[in-house]
Amino acid sequence: MEAYSKDYFKRLARDIMFDISDEEAGELQYEFQDLLKQIKALDAIDTEHVEEMVYPFETETHYLREDEVNCVISQEEALCNAKSVKAGHVHVPKVVK
Repeated sequence: MEAYSKDYFKRLARDIMFDISDEEAGELQYEFQDLLKQIKALDAIDTEHVEEMVYPFETETHYLREDEVNCVISQEEALCNAKSVKAGHVHVPKVVK
């Protein structure tokens, strides 16, 4: 199993524009290793002769609730607190490297 260091999580956080402390990076490292152990345990389950399922239960459900219009706000109200608006849309800075 590959080891993920605190520096790995700090770099990852920086790439997605988060600022995390060494303590938080350590917690992420611990939790991620625990998650990888759980995934490894799931991988060990023999599913060779198990039929695939679309739903996680026997009875399929295809019903959806009816759409009901309620408390719709205007575009002006939706954009009134936006820091930057362009062409009627919220404008945010580019975050992709």
